[in-house]
Amino acid sequence: MRRLVVAIVLLAACSGGAGADETTTTTTDPVTTTTVSDTTTTQPPPDCPRAPYEISDLPEGVGQGELESESIEPDVWTSVPGTNTIFVPRSDDTVAIALIRGTLPAIDWPAEKGEVTIDGTRAAVGPHPDGTWVAGWFEEPGERCDLYTMVFYPPWNPEDVESALLGMNRVGG
Repeated sequence: MRRLVVAIVLLAACSGGAGADETTTTTTDPVTTTTVSDTTTTQPPPDCPRAPYEISDLPEGVGQGELESESIEPDVWTSVPGTNTIFVPRSDDTVAIALIRGTLPAIDWPAEKGEVTIDGTRAAVGPHPDGTWVAGWFEEPGERCDLYTMVFYPPWNPEDVESALLGMNRVGG
């Protein structure tokens, strides 16, 4: 833009006193425009391995059988890309617990939360308005696959939630 203004001023200055037989030549630089692409590509995060925990202290009717994770509709807790979820069933084939490796709770606690220790690590736990009880913790070094969320789908009473969390055992990496 600045060059264009300079060219116009020069053109005006040169044409003011020029005679009929004089030739004036002006040159301008070509205008160049640059556009920035508004599309970006990001790689999805790599999948985390299975959580290295065994959940052993469960109430009656929880933990029998297996659920096919492909048949379970993802929700706000289990739908994070790259996470690995272990589903613990009830005897009626509904989900009782989801242990998710690769994310902290997707929703902050709207009310008070408590603390428990899971395998030597401090965890926050509390109820949510959707009826779930949720625990969240992270292990060192705190990378994505060191983040955990454990969701207890209704119905659960607080004593059983605490007992299940305290009864967890680390069984691998």
